[in-house]
Amino acid sequence: MGPKKKGKKDKGGGETDGMKLGEVDQLKKLQMDALAMEVQRNFDTEVKSSAEATARQMKLRMSDVNRLYEEEKTNTYEITRDMTRQYKDMQETLVSKINQLEGTIQELKDELETNRATFQQKLRAKEKVIGDQEEEIKDMKSKMEGMAAEFGDMLKKTLDKMKERIELNSANFEEQSVPINKRLEEFNLKD
Repeated sequence: MGPKKKGKKDKGGGETDGMKLGEVDQLKKLQMDALAMEVQRNFDTEVKSSAEATARQMKLRMSDVNRLYEEEKTNTYEITRDMTRQYKDMQETLVSKINQLEGTIQELKDELETNRATFQQKLRAKEKVIGDQEEEIKDMKSKMEGMAAEFGDMLKKTLDKMKERIELNSANFEEQSVPINKRLEEFNLKD
């Protein structure tokens, strides 16, 4: 075998860098190691506690986020459903109103056509009445002109006869030469 190496020996060997430790030193070293392990364990425990607390906080936060997400999802669904319902109601209302207005338009068109037909019929009847009245007026004018001509002829004949009588009476009047005053008195007495 070769030469032995000098160096650190395990906890059980008690040698460090070629020096032998005494039992007191070994005890101190073990206490220090125990203290270091205790500190390490406390540190690990603290880290673990901190990590667990953070994990719990993260889980709570995740739970809150999930809850908020689900609430938002539900709210979004409810709003979407409500808006869809409102949209469909509005669409149905508008379609109904459009149909109603189209019906009203058709009724008004029909009524307009009926009124136009009635108007045309009344216009034709009025034109016929006017035509008949104009024809009647023409006939009456023609009759009046005929009657006026007849009346004129009669008047002319009457005037001619009166003229003849006046001339005759005038000739007789001169022959009789009766005073006019006497004749007037006789005339007044007769009345």
